[in-house]
Amino acid sequence: MYKALQSCAIMALFLLVAPAFAADKADDAVALITLENGATVRLNADFTWEYVFLTPQASKATTESQTTTETVQTQTSTEAEQASQAVAQAAKLQPVVIASGPVVGGAMTASAMDHANLLRATAKGGAKVSYLKSQWDNKGRLGLNFELSSNSEENYVIIEMEIGLFADSGELIKTETVNVWQAIFRVPETYLRKGQTRNSETFWIEGVDKAQWSKELMTLKIIDMSSR
Repeated sequence: MYKALQSCAIMALFLLVAPAFAADKADDAVALITLENGATVRLNADFTWEYVFLTPQASKATTESQTTTETVQTQTSTEAEQASQAVAQAAKLQPVVIASGPVVGGAMTASAMDHANLLRATAKGGAKVSYLKSQWDNKGRLGLNFELSSNSEENYVIIEMEIGLFADSGELIKTETVNVWQAIFRVPETYLRKGQTRNSETFWIEGVDKAQWSKELMTLKIIDMSSR
């Protein structure tokens, strides 16, 4: 229930600030919001939201300047004032590491590692992908499985996702792009439909040291979707 209310609060705030940015399609970031649990959320112009964390290079002064937005209230004037403050502060922030996206050549921050469970799921267009389990084969390859669910009216045929894998130290090991869902052309029963929950195939990834991946640190981001 709390997560549902939290998501509704985020989207309500987004609807208040999005119109002011509608003309600026070059910048997908609308605002950065800090939730009550300490996690930071980035509101995007495509009506999605993602967990974010400040890069290690962000200064302490910049971090302290970030506005902490209260839970969205029913009074429109209060919501508008909070949204305005969030947008103003977002413009001053240093670059961010998107929790569900790639971090090429970088490292996962201590804050991100503390919220590692949040990074193992991503959502877009009404579809959600969550990390399910891992395994290792006799060739030393890492096998990853994911769970997909949909609350969208779209019937998804392909969902492409980028996976960032991080060592226990937080250093990026590698990124992989996979079709986490791949339906069979013209076979409707293989499409990901509203209300369904499906498991992905096993994706085998080379170049990951098992001894350095005991914390299972990763980031996920849906980067493309096709529907029928």
